[in-house]
Amino acid sequence: MIDLFEAIKTNWQADRRYAESVQKGYHPLDKKLYKKYNQFRPDGAKPVFCYLPFSSMTFSFNGAVHVCGYNRDVFLGRYPENTIDQIWQGEQARKLREHMMHNDLDYGCRHCKFFFEKEKFSNLRPLVFDKYYQNTDAVFPTVFEFELSNECNLECQMCSGEVSSSIRKNRDKLPPLPTPYDDAFVEQLTAYIPHLREAKFYGGEPFLIPIYYKIWDKVKELNPGLELFTITNGTHWNSKIERLVTELNFDLAVSIDAYDKEKVERIRKNVVYEKLIDNIHRFSRICTDKGKHLSLSFTVQKDNWEQLPLVINLCNEVNAFIYVSYLERPIRFSIAELPQDELKKIREYMEKVSLPRLSSKERHNYKCFEDFKNYLDRYISNESEKRYHDYEFSTHAPPPPADKEEKRAPVNPQIYLREQDELLQYIEEQYQGKARGSERLEKSALLTKMEDALADFTEEEKKILRGYMMQTKFEMVAESMASLSVENLKKQCRVSLQIS
Repeated sequence: MIDLFEAIKTNWQADRRYAESVQKGYHPLDKKLYKKYNQFRPDGAKPVFCYLPFSSMTFSFNGAVHVCGYNRDVFLGRYPENTIDQIWQGEQARKLREHMMHNDLDYGCRHCKFFFEKEKFSNLRPLVFDKYYQNTDAVFPTVFEFELSNECNLECQMCSGEVSSSIRKNRDKLPPLPTPYDDAFVEQLTAYIPHLREAKFYGGEPFLIPIYYKIWDKVKELNPGLELFTITNGTHWNSKIERLVTELNFDLAVSIDAYDKEKVERIRKNVVYEKLIDNIHRFSRICTDKGKHLSLSFTVQKDNWEQLPLVINLCNEVNAFIYVSYLERPIRFSIAELPQDELKKIREYMEKVSLPRLSSKERHNYKCFEDFKNYLDRYISNESEKRYHDYEFSTHAPPPPADKEEKRAPVNPQIYLREQDELLQYIEEQYQGKARGSERLEKSALLTKMEDALADFTEEEKKILRGYMMQTKFEMVAESMASLSVENLKKQCRVSLQIS
Protein backbone atom coordinates (compact mmCIF):
# COMPACT_ATOMS: atom_id res chain seq x y z
CA MET A 1 0.00 0.00 0.00
CA ILE A 2 1.41 3.37 -1.03
CA ASP A 3 2.18 5.79 1.80
CA LEU A 4 1.04 9.01 0.12
CA PHE A 5 2.45 11.26 2.84
CA GLU A 6 5.84 9.55 2.62
CA ALA A 7 5.85 9.94 -1.18
CA ILE A 8 5.03 13.67 -1.00
CA LYS A 9 7.65 14.27 1.71
CA THR A 10 10.26 12.33 -0.28
CA ASN A 11 9.72 14.38 -3.44
CA TRP A 12 9.69 17.63 -1.50
CA GLN A 13 12.94 16.90 0.32
CA ALA A 14 14.78 15.20 -2.56
CA ASP A 15 17.00 18.11 -3.63
CA ARG A 16 17.91 19.01 -0.07
CA ARG A 17 18.82 15.39 0.79
CA TYR A 18 20.96 15.13 -2.33
CA ALA A 19 22.84 18.38 -1.55
CA GLU A 20 23.45 17.32 2.06
CA SER A 21 24.85 13.95 0.95
CA VAL A 22 27.25 15.57 -1.53
CA GLN A 23 28.34 18.09 1.09
CA LYS A 24 29.21 15.26 3.47
CA GLY A 25 31.38 13.56 0.86
CA TYR A 26 29.02 10.79 -0.26
CA HIS A 27 28.13 9.89 -3.84
CA PRO A 28 24.32 9.80 -4.04
CA LEU A 29 22.55 8.36 -7.06
CA ASP A 30 21.77 10.60 -10.01
CA LYS A 31 18.77 12.79 -9.13
CA LYS A 32 16.89 12.36 -12.40
CA LEU A 33 17.31 8.60 -12.44
CA TYR A 34 16.33 8.37 -8.78
CA LYS A 35 13.13 10.24 -9.55
CA LYS A 36 12.36 7.69 -12.30
CA TYR A 37 13.10 4.89 -9.87
CA ASN A 38 10.74 6.39 -7.29
CA GLN A 39 8.02 6.66 -9.92
CA PHE A 40 8.52 2.96 -10.71
CA ARG A 41 8.36 1.76 -7.09
CA PRO A 42 5.09 -0.14 -6.54
CA ASP A 43 4.88 1.06 -2.91
CA GLY A 44 5.49 4.69 -3.82
CA ALA A 45 8.46 7.06 -3.55
CA LYS A 46 10.87 6.51 -0.67
CA PRO A 47 13.86 8.59 0.49
CA VAL A 48 16.24 5.61 0.66
CA PHE A 49 17.17 3.45 -2.34
CA CYS A 50 17.33 0.18 -0.41
CA TYR A 51 16.14 -0.94 3.03
CA LEU A 52 18.01 -4.25 3.14
CA PRO A 53 20.83 -2.94 5.37
CA PHE A 54 18.22 -2.04 7.98
CA SER A 55 16.21 -5.26 7.70
CA SER A 56 18.17 -8.21 6.38
CA MET A 57 21.09 -10.58 6.95
CA THR A 58 22.40 -13.26 4.57
CA PHE A 59 24.24 -16.27 5.99
CA SER A 60 26.57 -17.65 3.30
CA PHE A 61 28.30 -20.97 2.67
CA ASN A 62 31.54 -20.58 4.62
CA GLY A 63 30.07 -18.77 7.62
CA ALA A 64 30.42 -15.31 6.07
CA VAL A 65 27.51 -12.96 6.68
CA HIS A 66 26.49 -10.21 4.26
CA VAL A 67 23.56 -7.86 4.02
CA CYS A 68 22.28 -9.61 0.89
CA GLY A 69 23.26 -12.10 -1.78
CA TYR A 70 24.41 -9.39 -4.21
CA ASN A 71 26.66 -7.31 -1.96
CA ARG A 72 29.53 -9.74 -1.40
CA ASP A 73 32.10 -6.97 -1.13
CA VAL A 74 31.18 -5.87 2.39
CA PHE A 75 31.72 -8.57 4.97
CA LEU A 76 29.63 -8.08 8.13
CA GLY A 77 31.02 -10.93 10.21
CA ARG A 78 31.39 -14.69 10.40
CA TYR A 79 29.72 -17.56 12.21
CA PRO A 80 30.76 -19.07 14.62
CA GLU A 81 33.45 -16.48 15.44
CA ASN A 82 30.74 -13.81 15.80
CA THR A 83 27.26 -14.12 17.25
CA ILE A 84 24.29 -12.99 15.19
CA ASP A 85 23.85 -10.00 17.48
CA GLN A 86 27.51 -8.96 17.12
CA ILE A 87 27.14 -9.10 13.35
CA TRP A 88 23.84 -7.19 13.28
CA GLN A 89 25.22 -4.44 15.54
CA GLY A 90 28.74 -4.43 14.06
CA GLU A 91 30.80 -1.65 12.55
CA GLN A 92 30.48 -2.82 8.94
CA ALA A 93 26.70 -3.02 9.20
CA ARG A 94 26.64 0.51 10.61
CA LYS A 95 28.82 1.87 7.79
CA LEU A 96 26.72 0.20 5.12
CA ARG A 97 23.53 1.69 6.61
CA GLU A 98 25.18 5.09 6.72
CA HIS A 99 26.04 4.89 3.03
CA MET A 100 22.55 3.77 2.15
CA MET A 101 20.96 6.63 4.09
CA HIS A 102 22.78 8.84 1.56
CA ASN A 103 21.82 6.62 -1.42
CA ASP A 104 25.50 5.95 -2.01
CA LEU A 105 25.94 2.51 -3.62
CA ASP A 106 29.74 2.71 -3.73
CA TYR A 107 30.08 0.62 -0.58
CA GLY A 108 29.79 -2.78 -2.22
CA CYS A 109 26.40 -2.36 -3.94
CA ARG A 110 27.76 -2.39 -7.49
CA HIS A 111 25.26 -5.03 -8.67
CA CYS A 112 22.25 -2.81 -8.04
CA LYS A 113 24.13 0.27 -9.21
CA PHE A 114 24.67 -1.44 -12.55
CA PHE A 115 20.99 -2.24 -13.08
CA PHE A 116 19.86 1.11 -11.65
CA GLU A 117 22.01 3.00 -14.17
CA LYS A 118 20.61 0.77 -16.95
CA GLU A 119 17.10 1.76 -15.72
CA LYS A 120 16.45 -1.97 -15.29
CA PHE A 121 14.26 -1.43 -12.23
CA SER A 122 11.87 -4.40 -12.44
CA ASN A 123 14.06 -7.02 -10.78
CA LEU A 124 16.01 -4.82 -8.39
CA ARG A 125 15.81 -6.61 -5.05
CA PRO A 126 15.44 -3.40 -2.99
CA LEU A 127 11.87 -3.06 -4.28
CA VAL A 128 10.89 -6.17 -2.31
CA PHE A 129 12.08 -4.49 0.89
CA ASP A 130 10.26 -1.17 0.45
CA LYS A 131 7.52 -2.47 2.77
CA TYR A 132 10.09 -2.26 5.60
CA TYR A 133 10.91 1.41 5.05
CA GLN A 134 9.84 2.31 8.61
CA ASN A 135 12.29 -0.20 10.13
CA THR A 136 15.51 1.84 9.88
CA ASP A 137 15.93 1.65 13.67
CA ALA A 138 14.80 -1.96 14.10
CA VAL A 139 16.29 -3.83 17.08
CA PHE A 140 15.88 -7.23 15.42
CA PRO A 141 16.39 -8.19 11.77
CA THR A 142 13.19 -8.58 9.80
CA VAL A 143 14.45 -10.95 7.12
CA PHE A 144 16.97 -13.79 7.22
CA GLU A 145 18.41 -15.28 4.04
CA PHE A 146 20.14 -18.63 4.23
CA GLU A 147 22.81 -19.99 1.87
CA LEU A 148 24.12 -22.63 4.24
CA SER A 149 25.21 -25.33 1.79
CA ASN A 150 26.03 -25.78 -1.89
CA GLU A 151 24.56 -29.30 -1.92
CA CYS A 152 23.06 -29.66 -5.40
CA ASN A 153 22.40 -32.45 -7.89
CA LEU A 154 22.64 -30.25 -11.03
CA GLU A 155 25.61 -29.00 -13.04
CA CYS A 156 24.14 -26.01 -14.88
CA GLN A 157 26.38 -24.62 -17.62
CA MET A 158 26.53 -21.11 -16.17
CA CYS A 159 26.92 -22.18 -12.54
CA SER A 160 30.06 -22.77 -10.47
CA GLY A 161 31.31 -25.14 -7.81
CA GLU A 162 30.78 -22.44 -5.21
CA VAL A 163 27.01 -23.01 -5.39
CA SER A 164 26.84 -26.57 -6.72
CA SER A 165 28.49 -29.50 -4.96
CA SER A 166 28.11 -31.60 -8.11
CA ILE A 167 30.08 -29.09 -10.20
CA ARG A 168 32.71 -28.80 -7.49
CA LYS A 169 33.11 -32.59 -7.46
CA ASN A 170 32.78 -33.47 -11.14
CA ARG A 171 33.86 -30.38 -13.09
CA ASP A 172 36.32 -28.71 -10.70
CA LYS A 173 37.68 -31.96 -9.16
CA LEU A 174 37.78 -30.30 -5.74
CA PRO A 175 36.87 -31.60 -2.29
CA PRO A 176 33.50 -30.70 -0.72
CA LEU A 177 33.14 -27.29 0.87
CA PRO A 178 33.14 -27.60 4.67
CA THR A 179 30.30 -25.91 6.51
CA PRO A 180 30.43 -24.27 9.96
CA TYR A 181 26.66 -24.36 10.44
CA ASP A 182 25.57 -26.83 13.08
CA ASP A 183 22.90 -27.51 15.69
CA ALA A 184 24.32 -24.67 17.80
CA PHE A 185 23.57 -22.28 14.94
CA VAL A 186 19.98 -23.53 14.75
CA GLU A 187 19.67 -23.05 18.51
CA GLN A 188 21.01 -19.49 18.25
CA LEU A 189 18.30 -18.74 15.67
CA THR A 190 15.56 -19.43 18.25
CA ALA A 191 15.98 -15.92 19.70
CA TYR A 192 15.38 -14.35 16.27
CA ILE A 193 12.77 -16.50 14.55
CA PRO A 194 9.85 -15.08 16.61
CA HIS A 195 10.77 -11.55 15.42
CA LEU A 196 11.21 -12.40 11.75
CA ARG A 197 8.67 -11.53 9.09
CA GLU A 198 10.39 -13.42 6.26
CA ALA A 199 12.97 -16.17 5.84
CA LYS A 200 14.43 -17.14 2.47
CA PHE A 201 16.29 -20.35 1.65
CA TYR A 202 18.75 -20.77 -1.20
CA GLY A 203 21.25 -23.39 -2.29
CA GLY A 204 22.55 -25.45 -3.84
CA GLU A 205 19.21 -27.18 -3.88
CA PRO A 206 17.32 -26.29 -0.66
CA PHE A 207 15.32 -29.53 -0.48
CA LEU A 208 18.61 -31.49 -0.35
CA ILE A 209 20.08 -29.54 2.61
CA PRO A 210 19.47 -31.30 5.97
CA ILE A 211 19.98 -28.25 8.23
CA TYR A 212 17.13 -26.43 6.47
CA TYR A 213 14.69 -29.07 7.70
CA LYS A 214 15.87 -28.38 11.27
CA ILE A 215 15.29 -24.64 10.78
CA TRP A 216 11.85 -25.29 9.29
CA ASP A 217 11.01 -27.38 12.37
CA LYS A 218 11.97 -24.38 14.54
CA VAL A 219 9.80 -22.11 12.39
CA LYS A 220 6.87 -24.49 12.82
CA GLU A 221 7.41 -24.38 16.59
CA LEU A 222 8.14 -20.66 17.13
CA ASN A 223 6.58 -18.71 14.24
CA PRO A 224 4.37 -20.98 12.10
CA GLY A 225 2.89 -18.08 10.14
CA LEU A 226 6.31 -16.80 9.05
CA GLU A 227 6.52 -15.92 5.36
CA LEU A 228 8.94 -18.37 3.76
CA PHE A 229 10.50 -18.42 0.33
CA THR A 230 12.73 -20.90 -1.44
CA ILE A 231 14.00 -21.27 -4.98
CA THR A 232 14.33 -24.87 -6.07
CA ASN A 233 15.60 -26.58 -9.20
CA GLY A 234 12.32 -28.51 -9.25
CA THR A 235 13.88 -31.95 -9.55
CA HIS A 236 12.69 -33.36 -6.21
CA TRP A 237 9.27 -34.36 -4.97
CA ASN A 238 8.32 -36.68 -2.11
CA SER A 239 5.83 -36.85 0.75
CA LYS A 240 8.17 -34.93 3.08
CA ILE A 241 8.46 -31.99 0.66
CA GLU A 242 4.73 -32.08 -0.07
CA ARG A 243 3.89 -31.97 3.65
CA LEU A 244 6.40 -29.19 4.27
CA VAL A 245 5.20 -26.79 1.55
CA THR A 246 1.57 -27.58 2.42
CA GLU A 247 1.87 -26.99 6.17
CA LEU A 248 4.20 -23.98 6.20
CA ASN A 249 3.75 -20.58 4.60
CA PHE A 250 5.89 -20.99 1.46
CA ASP A 251 6.15 -18.89 -1.66
CA LEU A 252 8.11 -20.91 -4.20
CA ALA A 253 10.25 -20.31 -7.25
CA VAL A 254 11.39 -22.96 -9.70
CA SER A 255 14.40 -22.41 -11.94
CA ILE A 256 13.78 -23.23 -15.60
CA ASP A 257 15.97 -21.73 -18.31
CA ALA A 258 14.14 -23.08 -21.34
CA TYR A 259 10.87 -24.71 -22.32
CA ASP A 260 12.16 -27.09 -24.99
CA LYS A 261 13.29 -30.41 -23.55
CA GLU A 262 16.65 -30.48 -25.34
CA LYS A 263 17.64 -27.01 -24.16
CA VAL A 264 16.48 -27.51 -20.57
CA GLU A 265 18.45 -30.72 -20.21
CA ARG A 266 21.56 -29.26 -21.85
CA ILE A 267 21.65 -25.98 -19.92
CA ARG A 268 20.59 -27.55 -16.61
CA LYS A 269 22.65 -30.74 -16.74
CA ASN A 270 21.12 -33.73 -14.86
CA VAL A 271 17.54 -32.42 -15.11
CA VAL A 272 14.90 -34.88 -16.26
CA TYR A 273 12.54 -32.66 -18.24
CA GLU A 274 9.34 -34.64 -17.64
CA LYS A 275 9.90 -34.72 -13.86
CA LEU A 276 10.61 -30.98 -13.81
CA ILE A 277 7.36 -30.12 -15.63
CA ASP A 278 5.36 -32.53 -13.42
CA ASN A 279 6.81 -30.96 -10.28
CA ILE A 280 6.09 -27.43 -11.50
CA HIS A 281 2.43 -28.43 -11.83
CA ARG A 282 2.51 -29.98 -8.32
CA PHE A 283 3.95 -26.80 -6.80
CA SER A 284 1.41 -24.77 -8.77
CA ARG A 285 -1.55 -26.69 -7.34
CA ILE A 286 -0.36 -26.23 -3.76
CA CYS A 287 0.41 -22.51 -4.19
CA THR A 288 -2.93 -21.88 -5.91
CA ASP A 289 -4.88 -23.75 -3.21
CA LYS A 290 -3.12 -21.80 -0.43
CA GLY A 291 -3.16 -18.42 -2.17
CA LYS A 292 0.65 -18.35 -2.26
CA HIS A 293 2.94 -17.20 -5.05
CA LEU A 294 4.72 -19.43 -7.53
CA SER A 295 7.42 -17.99 -9.78
CA LEU A 296 9.42 -19.48 -12.61
CA SER A 297 12.96 -18.14 -12.72
CA PHE A 298 14.49 -17.66 -16.17
CA THR A 299 18.13 -16.66 -16.70
CA VAL A 300 18.68 -14.99 -20.08
CA GLN A 301 21.75 -16.33 -21.89
CA LYS A 302 23.19 -16.31 -25.40
CA ASP A 303 21.72 -19.71 -26.24
CA ASN A 304 18.25 -19.50 -24.71
CA TRP A 305 16.88 -15.99 -25.33
CA GLU A 306 14.21 -17.25 -27.78
CA GLN A 307 12.84 -19.46 -24.99
CA LEU A 308 11.69 -16.52 -22.86
CA PRO A 309 8.24 -16.15 -24.51
CA LEU A 310 7.72 -19.92 -24.22
CA VAL A 311 8.53 -19.89 -20.50
CA ILE A 312 6.20 -16.91 -20.02
CA ASN A 313 3.43 -18.91 -21.69
CA LEU A 314 4.17 -21.74 -19.23
CA CYS A 315 3.93 -19.22 -16.38
CA ASN A 316 0.51 -18.13 -17.59
CA GLU A 317 -0.55 -21.78 -17.84
CA VAL A 318 0.49 -22.69 -14.25
CA ASN A 319 -0.57 -19.41 -12.61
CA ALA A 320 2.99 -18.26 -11.98
CA PHE A 321 4.98 -15.05 -12.15
CA ILE A 322 8.03 -14.85 -14.40
CA TYR A 323 11.28 -13.73 -12.85
CA VAL A 324 13.88 -12.75 -15.45
CA SER A 325 17.52 -12.49 -14.44
CA TYR A 326 20.23 -11.18 -16.73
CA LEU A 327 23.36 -13.30 -16.71
CA GLU A 328 26.43 -11.08 -16.82
CA ARG A 329 29.07 -13.51 -15.54
CA PRO A 330 30.63 -15.71 -16.80
CA ILE A 331 30.72 -13.28 -19.72
CA ARG A 332 30.93 -16.08 -22.31
CA PHE A 333 27.22 -16.71 -21.64
CA SER A 334 26.16 -13.07 -21.39
CA ILE A 335 23.79 -11.80 -24.06
CA ALA A 336 25.23 -8.31 -23.52
CA GLU A 337 28.45 -9.50 -25.15
CA LEU A 338 26.76 -10.22 -28.51
CA PRO A 339 27.47 -7.90 -31.46
CA GLN A 340 24.91 -5.18 -32.09
CA ASP A 341 23.68 -6.85 -35.28
CA GLU A 342 22.76 -9.98 -33.35
CA LEU A 343 21.09 -7.96 -30.59
CA LYS A 344 19.01 -6.21 -33.27
CA LYS A 345 17.89 -9.59 -34.63
CA ILE A 346 16.84 -10.67 -31.14
CA ARG A 347 14.94 -7.40 -30.71
CA GLU A 348 13.18 -7.87 -34.04
CA TYR A 349 12.24 -11.42 -33.06
CA MET A 350 10.76 -10.25 -29.76
CA GLU A 351 8.76 -7.50 -31.45
CA LYS A 352 6.77 -10.20 -33.29
CA VAL A 353 5.83 -12.02 -30.07
CA SER A 354 2.28 -11.64 -28.78
CA LEU A 355 1.50 -12.34 -25.13
CA PRO A 356 -1.83 -12.17 -23.24
CA ARG A 357 -2.52 -9.37 -20.76
CA LEU A 358 -5.89 -10.22 -19.26
CA SER A 359 -5.11 -11.29 -15.68
CA SER A 360 -2.86 -9.43 -13.24
CA LYS A 361 -0.21 -12.16 -13.51
CA GLU A 362 -0.30 -12.01 -17.30
CA ARG A 363 0.15 -8.24 -17.16
CA HIS A 364 3.09 -8.64 -14.76
CA ASN A 365 4.69 -11.21 -17.05
CA TYR A 366 4.15 -9.01 -20.10
CA LYS A 367 5.76 -6.08 -18.28
CA CYS A 368 8.84 -8.21 -17.55
CA PHE A 369 8.95 -9.17 -21.23
CA GLU A 370 8.84 -5.49 -22.21
CA ASP A 371 11.59 -4.85 -19.70
CA PHE A 372 13.75 -7.39 -21.53
CA LYS A 373 13.22 -5.50 -24.78
CA ASN A 374 14.21 -2.26 -23.06
CA TYR A 375 17.37 -3.98 -21.83
CA LEU A 376 18.24 -4.88 -25.42
CA ASP A 377 17.54 -1.33 -26.57
CA ARG A 378 20.18 0.05 -24.20
CA TYR A 379 22.93 -2.01 -25.82
CA ILE A 380 21.63 -1.55 -29.36
CA SER A 381 21.51 2.24 -29.09
CA ASN A 382 24.95 2.55 -27.51
CA GLU A 383 27.70 0.13 -28.48
CA SER A 384 29.93 1.43 -25.67
CA GLU A 385 27.25 0.94 -23.02
CA LYS A 386 28.97 -0.09 -19.79
CA ARG A 387 28.94 -3.84 -19.13
CA TYR A 388 28.53 -5.45 -15.74
CA HIS A 389 32.18 -6.49 -15.50
CA ASP A 390 33.21 -2.85 -16.02
CA TYR A 391 31.81 -2.00 -12.59
CA GLU A 392 34.80 -2.21 -10.26
CA PHE A 393 34.76 -3.37 -6.69
CA SER A 394 34.47 -0.25 -4.58
CA THR A 395 34.82 -0.43 -0.82
CA HIS A 396 36.32 2.95 -0.07
CA ALA A 397 34.17 4.94 2.29
CA PRO A 398 34.06 8.71 1.85
CA PRO A 399 35.38 10.78 4.73
CA PRO A 400 32.72 11.23 7.40
CA PRO A 401 31.62 14.66 8.60
CA ALA A 402 34.26 16.52 10.61
CA ASP A 403 32.35 16.20 13.87
CA LYS A 404 32.51 12.40 13.54
CA GLU A 405 36.16 12.11 12.55
CA GLU A 406 37.29 10.91 15.93
CA LYS A 407 34.72 8.08 15.84
CA ARG A 408 35.83 6.70 12.52
CA ALA A 409 36.70 3.02 12.71
CA PRO A 410 39.39 1.45 10.54
CA VAL A 411 38.27 -0.31 7.40
CA ASN A 412 37.64 -3.99 8.09
CA PRO A 413 40.65 -5.90 6.67
CA GLN A 414 38.38 -8.67 5.40
CA ILE A 415 36.68 -6.66 2.67
CA TYR A 416 37.40 -7.76 -0.90
CA LEU A 417 40.20 -6.22 -3.01
CA ARG A 418 43.37 -6.42 -0.98
CA GLU A 419 46.98 -5.49 -1.66
CA GLN A 420 49.87 -7.95 -1.30
CA ASP A 421 51.24 -6.38 1.90
CA GLU A 422 47.79 -6.62 3.53
CA LEU A 423 47.57 -10.33 2.77
CA LEU A 424 51.11 -10.92 4.05
CA GLN A 425 50.31 -9.11 7.29
CA TYR A 426 47.12 -11.15 7.67
CA ILE A 427 49.03 -14.44 7.19
CA GLU A 428 51.72 -13.34 9.64
CA GLU A 429 49.04 -12.66 12.26
CA GLN A 430 47.53 -16.12 11.72
CA TYR A 431 50.87 -17.85 12.27
CA GLN A 432 51.82 -15.71 15.25
CA GLY A 433 48.45 -16.42 16.84
CA LYS A 434 48.82 -20.13 16.03
CA ALA A 435 45.50 -20.08 14.20
CA ARG A 436 43.90 -23.42 13.42
CA GLY A 437 45.39 -24.68 10.16
CA SER A 438 48.80 -23.02 10.65
CA GLU A 439 50.28 -26.38 11.65
CA ARG A 440 49.36 -27.86 8.24
CA LEU A 441 52.11 -26.04 6.35
CA GLU A 442 55.19 -23.99 7.16
CA LYS A 443 54.59 -20.29 6.54
CA SER A 444 57.36 -20.04 3.93
CA ALA A 445 55.96 -23.04 2.03
CA LEU A 446 52.45 -21.59 2.11
CA LEU A 447 53.65 -18.22 0.80
CA THR A 448 55.64 -19.84 -2.00
CA LYS A 449 52.70 -21.98 -3.10
CA MET A 450 50.35 -19.02 -2.92
CA GLU A 451 52.67 -16.90 -5.07
CA ASP A 452 52.92 -19.69 -7.66
CA ALA A 453 49.13 -20.14 -7.71
CA LEU A 454 48.52 -16.42 -8.36
CA ALA A 455 51.34 -15.97 -10.87
CA ASP A 456 49.18 -16.18 -14.04
CA PHE A 457 46.52 -13.68 -12.97
CA THR A 458 46.29 -9.95 -13.63
CA GLU A 459 46.94 -7.54 -10.78
CA GLU A 460 43.23 -6.74 -10.49
CA GLU A 461 42.39 -10.44 -10.32
CA LYS A 462 45.09 -10.97 -7.70
CA LYS A 463 43.52 -8.25 -5.54
CA ILE A 464 40.15 -9.99 -5.73
CA LEU A 465 41.68 -13.40 -4.95
CA ARG A 466 43.59 -11.97 -1.98
CA GLY A 467 40.30 -10.59 -0.73
CA TYR A 468 38.65 -14.00 -1.08
CA MET A 469 41.49 -15.58 0.92
CA MET A 470 41.14 -13.04 3.71
CA GLN A 471 37.38 -13.53 3.78
CA THR A 472 37.73 -17.32 4.01
CA LYS A 473 38.57 -19.14 7.23
CA PHE A 474 42.36 -19.43 7.47
CA GLU A 475 41.95 -23.12 8.32
CA MET A 476 40.33 -23.68 4.91
CA VAL A 477 43.00 -21.65 3.09
CA ALA A 478 45.79 -23.58 4.79
CA GLU A 479 44.10 -26.91 4.05
CA SER A 480 43.80 -26.03 0.35
CA MET A 481 47.42 -24.90 0.17
CA ALA A 482 48.60 -28.10 1.85
CA SER A 483 46.46 -30.62 -0.03
CA LEU A 484 46.12 -29.21 -3.58
CA SER A 485 48.69 -28.94 -6.34
CA VAL A 486 49.56 -25.55 -7.79
CA GLU A 487 47.58 -26.40 -10.93
CA ASN A 488 44.50 -27.30 -8.88
CA LEU A 489 44.90 -24.11 -6.86
CA LYS A 490 44.99 -22.13 -10.13
CA LYS A 491 41.85 -23.95 -11.24
CA GLN A 492 40.15 -23.08 -7.95
CA CYS A 493 41.12 -19.43 -8.43
CA ARG A 494 39.66 -19.43 -11.94
CA VAL A 495 36.43 -20.91 -10.58
CA SER A 496 36.27 -18.16 -7.93
CA LEU A 497 36.72 -15.53 -10.65
CA GLN A 498 34.37 -17.45 -13.00
CA ILE A 499 37.01 -17.56 -15.73
CA SER A 500 36.74 -20.40 -18.23
